[in-house]
Amino acid sequence: MKALSISLDSFRGFSLHFKLKAILIGLVCALAVDSANAENRFTVNAGFLFPATLDATVGYEYNFSYGRAFEVFGELGNHRKIGEGQFWKGYFWNGGLLYKHQLKRFKNSNFSFRAGPVLGAVQKEFFLGLEAGFEYDYVFSNGIEFSLIQKNNVCFLHGDLFRNGLMVGLKIPF
Repeated sequence: MKALSISLDSFRGFSLHFKLKAILIGLVCALAVDSANAENRFTVNAGFLFPATLDATVGYEYNFSYGRAFEVFGELGNHRKIGEGQFWKGYFWNGGLLYKHQLKRFKNSNFSFRAGPVLGAVQKEFFLGLEAGFEYDYVFSNGIEFSLIQKNNVCFLHGDLFRNGLMVGLKIPF
């Protein structure tokens, strides 16, 4: 414990800016050491959901043992409308937490069930919803994964009750 207090006392003469940089570098190094197992992934997905919705998702996935994983994500979608100045009229955004359970493991791929709550807004109206679906992931030799996602959203408290569709994406280990 004394060694720890000596190392913290060595920062006493430095500026706050330098201390924040040192803490940030320490956190990045700790994440780099933790991600040596390639269990943390940055996910990027895009696709088309019925009815007439373009969708993009960015997230963070953490894998556990026995094929279980959690994903925290943010999503932006747009109900496609024809006409000048109409493109961003029907957009929505949401975020959520998904639990993924592996149903089948293959040599370089796996098939999972995914489900969880979502919370977001569409045209200044908030909504609460549930997301469920299936995910097929193929792992390349460099560790990057290709994802094919079938998703079903049920959203409450606004007019867009059901959204179903397919998304494709990548999972990048870090």
